[in-house]
Amino acid sequence: MLIELFDKPVGFFLLAMAIILITPLLSERLKLPGIIGIIIGGMLIGPHGFGLMQGGDRIEFLATIGLVYLMFSAGLEVDINQFMRVRARALVFGLITFFFPQVMGMGLGYILGLDWLGMILLGSAFASHTLIAFPLLTKFGVTRNEAVAVTTGATVLTDIGAFIVLAVVLGAKSGDGITFIYFAELLVMLAIFTAVIIFGLPRLGKLIFQKLTGRAVEFQFVIVTLFIAAFVAELIGVHEVVGAFLAGLAVNSMLPRHSPVTGHVLFIGESFFIPIFLLYSGLITDPLTFLKSPQTILVAVGVTIVAYISKLIAAWITAKIYKYTRSEFWTVYGLSHAQAAVTIPTLVIGLETGLFNSTLFNAAILMILLTSITSPLIVQRFAPDLQTGETDEKQLPLFGRVLVPVSEVGQSEGLIMLASLLANTSHGKVLAVSVARDQGPNKDSSFHLHKDLLGRVTEAMNDPDTEIELIPRMAASHAQGILHTEQEKNASIILMGWRGKRTLRENVLGSVLDEVIWGSDTPVMVGKLTQPLNCMQRVVFLVPPKAVPPIVLRRMLDANLAIAAALNVPLLVRADKSYMQTLEALLAAAGTDHPVSLEVLKDQLNPEKLEHEAVSDFLVLPGFGSRKRVSDTLGNIPEQLANSFEGNMVILHFDK
Repeated sequence: MLIELFDKPVGFFLLAMAIILITPLLSERLKLPGIIGIIIGGMLIGPHGFGLMQGGDRIEFLATIGLVYLMFSAGLEVDINQFMRVRARALVFGLITFFFPQVMGMGLGYILGLDWLGMILLGSAFASHTLIAFPLLTKFGVTRNEAVAVTTGATVLTDIGAFIVLAVVLGAKSGDGITFIYFAELLVMLAIFTAVIIFGLPRLGKLIFQKLTGRAVEFQFVIVTLFIAAFVAELIGVHEVVGAFLAGLAVNSMLPRHSPVTGHVLFIGESFFIPIFLLYSGLITDPLTFLKSPQTILVAVGVTIVAYISKLIAAWITAKIYKYTRSEFWTVYGLSHAQAAVTIPTLVIGLETGLFNSTLFNAAILMILLTSITSPLIVQRFAPDLQTGETDEKQLPLFGRVLVPVSEVGQSEGLIMLASLLANTSHGKVLAVSVARDQGPNKDSSFHLHKDLLGRVTEAMNDPDTEIELIPRMAASHAQGILHTEQEKNASIILMGWRGKRTLRENVLGSVLDEVIWGSDTPVMVGKLTQPLNCMQRVVFLVPPKAVPPIVLRRMLDANLAIAAALNVPLLVRADKSYMQTLEALLAAAGTDHPVSLEVLKDQLNPEKLEHEAVSDFLVLPGFGSRKRVSDTLGNIPEQLANSFEGNMVILHFDK
């Protein structure tokens, strides 16, 4: 009777969610990755365990969506900037750590009697790796160690290589025989499809986000984009996971890294669909198969040996080539031998297409469980001994505590989103303050209205990952309330907006902005945000002559790098020629992974010359020092920009 109830929709959903909730918590108590618990939970409740849940169309449908989400998130997590910094060495290690597992896996497939396609697919299952233990490196502060960066970069290559192999194998499996012409056509179509997704989709997305309004519509656009890519991948003869992975890479470059839109897409996948796929992987695994015959035990031993030895050889060769220390060698090996993200879907696809039998699948799932356990253990043992040429880059304290005065939620929505993105890059906090005047007979009701206003800020932000503090305030004036809150809450920067309908001078001088800018020792950023932040294509930092002294230029450059990183776009610095030598030296010393380019600023920001600036550019103008100094150095440049440029623009003012 109980089993029959679990087969009905309510019981099925209850059982699945209970496993997804409870088993990761138990795994983490044992210092193991949460995915281990979900897979084991699937084994326990599946037909080879207690029989509470059976396989069928319902779980297979949900698992397929989870597989698409898993590959989408894998593409979304690729750090292209870090890969470019160590691309030469990452390429060498990526080729080595792909080649040896691929060849040894094919050899194992030959011994097991697989056909050519099965042998190649089995090799690709070993070739990739998953950085399960990477959070430990962040904890130990060694993520900028070269060996770690090389391993992370190699992950990009092994994942992409494994997907190319998967695409070719599945294309050949579904095609009319294995011929050179067929392979050539498949590779050409795959290349065209990849180019359209990687280069065309981000451009299209930026244009569409200029027109779309509303978080729900943006969310729906990303979902539709994901499944269009997966659907088209199937049309050209490759598996949908290839399209999902490419869509992840495209969205990675399309939206800010901490965009609420991608956060919502991933939240649905990570909280339900991906765990359902892992549950399904355990459901179809028979853990008792190893007890049925000596052959199954031998297959399990062979799979495990290939997984551990092939990655060990690759890490050892790379360590010898680049003269890594013992701790670096073992950390590289610990990071690179874990199998999960790409391996699991490869195994499931191999089983579904008949390229793998159930014995091989079960043995490989056991291997995944083992490597997912040993990877964090090895990294935890050796990573603390790593040496790094510099300590992990400290998150810029400038955006650690961002104070945003809110007067009207609808008009402040862009400002709140910018504050959220900047705070998230620094693992910081948004301080939203609404100031009510402490004067007049209606001051109490006014204060309650401002409290209600702040209550709508969280709804407008709609981002559970952002830490926000809501601060209702009463003061004699708006500026006084903002400045007192800045001191009491130890804000690191004040982010304010202006409507831009009048000239900047009329809005700043002799206004609330004027009092805050010249009355605060904390940096102030004043923004005119007229375009959606999701459609930005670059940050343009404009440095007119004598705008800031060289000693302050480093802080300004760091701030603009943080803004560009938050928006996930390149940084272009247009500076007077007197600054170029200093900027080149600062960029060389910073050693940043983020794409930055320098240009000489011409025509002194003549408004007639600003027509070539696209509305998708995010302009940043520096201000420094006293009111007189800013007036002497910038003149009427802010007014010119406010009147002639229709895109987003901020003035970043440092008082000291």
